[in-house]
Amino acid sequence: MPYERQYWTDRLVNTETGETIQDGTRFTARRMNHIEEGIKGIDGIVIRLENRILYLHAKITTGDRTAGNSGIFVDLFDGIQDAVISLDKTRTTIHSISGTNVTVASVSGFAVGQEVTLASVNNQEERTITAINASTQVITLNAAPTATYSSNAILARSTVEIDTVAKRMRRGSIDTYSVKIAVT
Repeated sequence: MPYERQYWTDRLVNTETGETIQDGTRFTARRMNHIEEGIKGIDGIVIRLENRILYLHAKITTGDRTAGNSGIFVDLFDGIQDAVISLDKTRTTIHSISGTNVTVASVSGFAVGQEVTLASVNNQEERTITAINASTQVITLNAAPTATYSSNAILARSTVEIDTVAKRMRRGSIDTYSVKIAVT
């Protein structure tokens, strides 16, 4: 229901005689509650518009970065699995790092050319995979990591987490996910 504006008038008093010229609008709980309900309604509208802006921002910023989907990004951050976007929880644990070579628990799910994130509690940096040796479980990166990573750090495709309550993406914890887009 649209907000109905209420009109207020001032109380006017003749300063010389003390006579009331105009009573003015009374300040009542009913009028204040009317204002409060109007503010509450506007707040709901602002939240819906903010979520829509976040959706449109995601659609615009990923339009030229999501090959094969004609620039369409359909995730509404509502927790519902969309037909063309699915989360892939593939990640691996880092055993050791020597220069650009990272020995991992498993190379399954990784491919040359993919961007990956090395992450620990204190550090995080991005690199690109240039080679994979499945027999030695070594992933070669385009540049050596600048930080030190313990043997329980991870190598993952993304550190994004989807917050379905706030309906937005945010930086996640070490438990990471990557996004796979399937053209249907």
